[in-house]
Amino acid sequence: MGIFKFLGKTSQKILTSQMYAQNRNKKIGGKTVDKWDSCEKKIGILGTLQGELSDYNSCVGIYKAYYKGEVVYIGRAIELNNGGFRKRLTDYIRKSDSARGTNSSSKMNKYKDEIKIGIIIVGNNDEAIQITKQLEKMLIGKYKPEWNVEFNR
Repeated sequence: MGIFKFLGKTSQKILTSQMYAQNRNKKIGGKTVDKWDSCEKKIGILGTLQGELSDYNSCVGIYKAYYKGEVVYIGRAIELNNGGFRKRLTDYIRKSDSARGTNSSSKMNKYKDEIKIGIIIVGNNDEAIQITKQLEKMLIGKYKPEWNVEFNR
């Protein structure tokens, strides 16, 4: 890795971490980041979830991928009228690789039978989508997950 790429990657991590540190007590959608984080619901192993996600078709929010006990990826499900969490999470496990154009997506698929998923349901309206976008950045700053694209540029 060249020095400029390394510095860019490092500065992105620092900025995201600083954003979390400076705003961790700021309310997003009426809750702090840590309060949202405490609402996480563990839903199971990614590779076995396909039939169990229909309850989350119209929900938007954050999902966290745990591999070997560590948060390795934080993503958002914001397709309100197109399957919510079900759509986003099944993209990683379906046979077609059309949704796996990034390194993190490929890893999610490769380790799908070892990755545990937790979700934070933010809501089911346009306001929830905006809250989810802000919350994702803050949680990435909090956890610094290894597979997130922001840290792999």
